[in-house]
Amino acid sequence: MSGIRVALADDSSFLRKAVARMLGGEPGIELVGSAARGEELLDQLDQWRPDAIVLDLSMPGIGGLATLDAIMVRRPVPVIILSTYSRKGAPQTIEALHRGAVDFLDKQQFSLVDFDALRQALVGKLREVTSGPANGAAPAMAPVRRAPVEESAPEVVLIGASTGGPPAIERILRDLGGDVPVPILVVQHMPAGFTRAFAERLNIQLPLEVREPVDGEPLQPGTVYIARGGFHLRVAAGRDRGRWIAAVGYEPEDVPHRPSVDVLFTSAAEAGARAVAVLLTGMGQDGAGGMARLAERGALTIAQDEATSIIFGMPRAAAAVGGVREMLPLPEIGARLRRLWPRGEEAADGD
Repeated sequence: MSGIRVALADDSSFLRKAVARMLGGEPGIELVGSAARGEELLDQLDQWRPDAIVLDLSMPGIGGLATLDAIMVRRPVPVIILSTYSRKGAPQTIEALHRGAVDFLDKQQFSLVDFDALRQALVGKLREVTSGPANGAAPAMAPVRRAPVEESAPEVVLIGASTGGPPAIERILRDLGGDVPVPILVVQHMPAGFTRAFAERLNIQLPLEVREPVDGEPLQPGTVYIARGGFHLRVAAGRDRGRWIAAVGYEPEDVPHRPSVDVLFTSAAEAGARAVAVLLTGMGQDGAGGMARLAERGALTIAQDEATSIIFGMPRAAAAVGGVREMLPLPEIGARLRRLWPRGEEAADGD
């Protein structure tokens, strides 16, 4: 049988049986093995030869994180974390994403009686992370002719990402260093609770202040604002001309993601903020429309290239509608941003 070979590790026999039932009738997906402990999964890796692994973090023995580390060394394949949002669970999940896991599912979001929603989410993620690079070359970037690119220092930096985003975001912020003269607003597709853990981890790891924003607060230079899960983040004009504030809200509801990259990017275009927008790895089209609007206004818009993206969907969609001015490998994006503000090159040399 050809298709996606999936291995599962979870200490709950109930969940192992449930996942087996969920995947059993799914065309093109085969559950090749399940384990109750990380050690058992690692022992069977060569025999099972999975294309993707679904991994619980709270297991006896060596645990989920150590198992993930071993997978990344012995047989690096896409790993989806089965997580539980709690004070303990969210930081572990975020840590797993930075150690190589590509995505996660929060078990508490799904009913243990009706597994259909969990099945759809799991199957969708398995197909997404194993799809590989699309056939053919990346689409040509449609030219934007309405305004020249602004090479002056931006007032705000906007970053959007989805699948594979957390380590990519951390890489860019780390490359920027600690002397960033503008605020940075980030939308990472992630449920409530996990975004706080993501911000807290970055705040510990980086020289920048990183936190979730409060509605109406002035945006401060050198601060990274991570959009809170379940709420949109916008750039809005403050009372003083040239000052920008964070607008946090629930509307609109009729969008696929909350927070939404499109909502953030579009808000900066509508407010007239001098912005540079960066769109990173992720599935779908979120950010494409907003990035196109910024590009039409002359903003510099940068997308992560296919070779360094876990999923090239979002950058590809933005390029297809003419929203991308520059397509860059992830390791080059931070340096490109630094060149936009005064003495950026000298500051980078001094890090």
